[in-house]
Amino acid sequence: MKKISILANSILAFINYRKKRTVLGNAPSYIWLEPTNHCNLRCVMCPNGAGKVTVDKGYMDYDLFTRIIDQISPHTSALTLAVGGESLLHPRFVDMVHYSKSKGMKVLLNTNATLLYAGMSEELLDAELDYISFAFDGFTKESYEKARRGAKFNDTLGNINGFLRLKRSKRAEKPYCVLSVLNLGLGGCSESDKQRFISGLDEGIDEIRQREVASWGSIFKDETSFAHRAHEGVYPPCSRLWSTTCISWNGEVVPCIYNANREYVLGSLENASLLDIWNGEAMIGLRESMLDGSYLRRSPLCENCIVLGTPPLLGVPSGLRLSMADALVNFVGFGLEKFMLQFANKIRKNKFTTLTIKG
Repeated sequence: MKKISILANSILAFINYRKKRTVLGNAPSYIWLEPTNHCNLRCVMCPNGAGKVTVDKGYMDYDLFTRIIDQISPHTSALTLAVGGESLLHPRFVDMVHYSKSKGMKVLLNTNATLLYAGMSEELLDAELDYISFAFDGFTKESYEKARRGAKFNDTLGNINGFLRLKRSKRAEKPYCVLSVLNLGLGGCSESDKQRFISGLDEGIDEIRQREVASWGSIFKDETSFAHRAHEGVYPPCSRLWSTTCISWNGEVVPCIYNANREYVLGSLENASLLDIWNGEAMIGLRESMLDGSYLRRSPLCENCIVLGTPPLLGVPSGLRLSMADALVNFVGFGLEKFMLQFANKIRKNKFTTLTIKG
């Protein structure tokens, strides 16, 4: 049964991490795949929106996409179809969801929801998308539109409420719906503003989460125009290198989602398999540099990373918590995430990187 093998794979990843192995017997089970790095907004906290993306932009060829899915589906539990752009811009995005689902993976989407019109909502619900996160970074019109430049507060909120109402009218069990708000510190927001926003959101939302802001490694580490998390320490090695990976729209594989400019390319799926790249020279070298502390010479982007700057919780490092939690979600559902966030915040006295404020 696949969910049992995924759980065993996640446990093996944790063992390999603790034993400091750099050639791994476990496969990456949580994968980000980028349909496109084009975006229709200019968000202040995103390298794309801030004009800091200098690599070429494009849309993943659908034939390449299906070849990748065929290759990774045996060992992949969760596939997030979003990285550096707005995925709903891809003309075949719904086909991507259908195809990935047909291969036995959970499919997740992070979206700014500006393109989530009624027709698209219908198609995504019919495709049985497993999880959707609405990136809505502001409880007031002022703060939202300062962050999400090019978006309109009322229009986007209307799209989200329309999606939630449609889901309820269809009595659809999926997707699990989360609205995410980054603590950017843009514009004033009182507790009454927050409660007014929450009361205006359709009852079909499963969770509302507030999140600390990542600096995208070194990209925004000196930025002062918005708030981002101040690191109090570094906790290498980055365990994401033992459990997850990221595929760019052109088929190149990078270590994580923060490689907006493909700063450290591990290989290309045009001429190598993901498992060969997973244990290839570039990835082994990065793991070794994490273990000996020289990683900034190999990957300067890792400086100030929110993953490296988050301490372990009950002995489980930040990066591995994602894939291990995902393996358990296969058995009990996404509600487990809410419980785990509540537990983490209880231990950290509400100073964990993410806080559920409704749900």
